[in-house]
Parts: sequence; C-alpha cells; structure tokens
Amino acid sequence: MNLTELISIEKWEAFEKELYDRSGMNACVYDNQGNRITSFAAWANEVCPTIKSYPEGIAAVCAVANQYFTTQTAKTKQPVVDECDAGFVKFAVPIFYKQEFLGTVGGCGHILPDGEVETFFIEKAIGKNDLELETKIDTVKKISENDIKKLIDFVQTYLNDILPE
Repeated sequence: MNLTELISIEKWEAFEKELYDRSGMNACVYDNQGNRITSFAAWANEVCPTIKSYPEGIAAVCAVANQYFTTQTAKTKQPVVDECDAGFVKFAVPIFYKQEFLGTVGGCGHILPDGEVETFFIEKAIGKNDLELETKIDTVKKISENDIKKLIDFVQTYLNDILPE
C-alpha cells in the first residue's frame, strides 16, 4: 500500500496547504523512503528557498533531516520533533496502515524560542557565503513546543479521519 492508494495526490496537497495555513511552516507529505509526494511549496521563511536552491544544500540539510525523521518515526511509531542541522525545528507524524509504515506528514522552517539559525553551517553546506543570508534570518518565525504539539494533534486527527479501518 502507498499513500496515494489511501487518498489522491490532490487531497494530500490540499492537506499540506491546510497545514501551511495553520502553521506557516513548510508543510510536506513524505513517502516511506522520505521523498515528497507532491509539488506543493509555500515557504516558512526566506532562508529555506536559499538552501533548496543549491543541490548541496538539499543534500546536506533537507535530505539528511528527512532520512532521520523517516527512520525515527518508522521505528518508534510516534511523532518526532527535533531541529535540523540548519537550526530549524521540524516535526513529523508517522502514517501507518495495518502496521505498515507508509510515510510521514510534517512541517519545518521555524525555530524554537531559544533556537538559532545556523548560518555558518548553511553557508558551508551550499558552498558559498550568501551575503543576504543574515537579512533573511529576520523572516524566520519562532514557534513554541506547545504550538508544535497542537499541530501534531491536528495532523493525527486528520490521519485518523482518512485512514480506513
């Protein structure tokens, strides 16, 4: 079974949009290999598109985080909240159907109240000093652990409503 056998790509994308509207975070549905299943993109800040505009940035930041979150949610069968190497908080909620791990739903792109964007790491990852990176940090919003918990509850409720018995 895969995610598009549960609901259509269009419905997954509509859910990503709803999650983005609620949170302002980069909202994504990933398959059981950690790959995005839709092409929806609405940025939480101006730093993330900078990272993703470089293949090295995707490989060093986003792909590493996605693999970690995919592995952890599959193993623990629980939501995971952590920071990526760039300093952004990320959450992922596992999607299981009849004990089979199908993927995750989550968001990223904000920082915790005591968090910090790791500009030095980002510049090393993309292989260049981006002089505009410091000004882009001002677009990064803070989010509390309690607000992340509410988003996780929202995602879990949605998944419970769409998953067949």
